[in-house]
Formats: sequence, C-alpha cells, structure tokens
Amino acid sequence: MAGGKLRIGIVARSEIPRVPKMVREVVRALRGEEVLLEPSLARNLRKRPGTVQALRRSDAIITVGGDGTVLFAQRLAPNVPILGINLGGRGFLADVSPNDAQRALRMLRAGKLQLVERERLAAVARGRRLPDALNDVVVCSAQAGKTVALRVSIDGKLAMEVRGDGVIVATPTGSTAYAHAAGGPVIDPRLKVALVVPICPSHPGPSPLIAPVDSRIEVEPTQPGRDALVIVDGNPAAKLRYREKIKIHRSDNPARFFEWSEFYRKSREKL
Repeated sequence: MAGGKLRIGIVARSEIPRVPKMVREVVRALRGEEVLLEPSLARNLRKRPGTVQALRRSDAIITVGGDGTVLFAQRLAPNVPILGINLGGRGFLADVSPNDAQRALRMLRAGKLQLVERERLAAVARGRRLPDALNDVVVCSAQAGKTVALRVSIDGKLAMEVRGDGVIVATPTGSTAYAHAAGGPVIDPRLKVALVVPICPSHPGPSPLIAPVDSRIEVEPTQPGRDALVIVDGNPAAKLRYREKIKIHRSDNPARFFEWSEFYRKSREKL
C-alpha cells in the first residue's frame, strides 16, 4: 500500500465486446485507489499505462474477460492475488458476474474478501525452467495430425504409456478445464493432488491417474523422429525430442485468488 491507498492493477482483453465499458466502470468504482492499467489495455483505451513492474507490486489485480484473461494476468504478475470479472464463457477462474462486480469491488476495498491459494505446477524441459502452470502442462505431438508415443513416470516408476494425442498433467484447478474435456475427473481445489490424463489414447488406453501433489512426474517421447510439444496453460513453451524428458513437480509459489463463488455451486452450474 502507498499512502493508505490500495494499488490495484486491471488486466483485460479490450477486443472482447463489453470489456471497455466494464473496465471504465471498474475504474470509477476504484476512485481514490491507485489504479494501474496493463500496458496493452491502456493503449487500446488511450489511457496512461502502468508498468509491468508496478503491476507485480500491486495489492490486487482485477481481470475483466474470461478464464484466459486470468491466466494471462497470472503470467504477467504471478504473485499478486486476482479477482476475476467474467465476460467470457464458462468462468471458473473469473467467477464474478457483471451484476455482482460493484459489490465485489466494494468488498475488496473494505478488505472483506477471503484470500485462497491454488496449487501450481513447476516444470523443467531441456534444462530450462518453464513458467508455472495454474491449469495444466500438456505434452502433445509437435506435428499436427500425428499421434505421439509417451512414457509417464511418477516418482521413478512407470505409470502409463500412451500412444495418442498426448498427456495432460493438471492441477485441481485445471481439472475443470482441458483435463475435464479429455475425460478426467473434477477435483476439489482444496485437495493436494496432481492429475494425469491421456488425450485420445489408442484403444485400449490407460485411465486417468491422480497422484500426490508432491510427486515427481516425468513425461518423455518414446518414438524416434516424432517430437513432442510442451504447452503450459495454453501457451507453447518447449519441444522435446526422442527420449528427452519434461520433469513436473509442485511449485513452491501457489496462485492466490480473492474467493467469490463456492466451488460446488460453480461445478453444478457450469459443468
């Protein structure tokens, strides 16, 4: 805090219909606080931008858009708690409806919103630390339309071999996203686990697995000449050649959110 004011960043995708209007409403509702607009948003709205460094020192970030906007904000300022206003589709991460936005912002300013932590996954590929994943780390074929053969080990023991479109390693938060679409179970985000889900495996394919969150998970391509692509929260992050491993484990830096909607209610309404 600076001079008693909250420093609040705003991250939004201004190309989404209704977003610019909602952002202006948010700015008005935060009058009296130090408000920072993410640089690309500020340019599109012709406003003065905040720097990325300043956003990373914020007390809170408000996102306006969908779950993808929340993931973008997480990459931008991974240690700042987020409150997401949903103008997108499903809205599991951005769970404040436009009708509730003003009340949520008042509660945020008054310090009446509870902070919750969500597990993230850390990953290392080809000696390089990748960005932490809030939802998932996906290993898939680097060649469009081609299957990939993968071996998945958990704590040094073979867990599954997959020939198909790939493998998803997801957090409980990510269990409602791509992992759910691929046939994985929905997991309460309070549980300390990681989820491994094969994507369209050849029949008969392995079943999804749930492992303790402290497990060391390794995935490697096992077919010569068939590389794999690593995607972290929807963003390409690395390539793996034959027998090169990605190592995935629990991140020491959990994500933080201002709690709004109750998980089981969201599950009933959105899945």
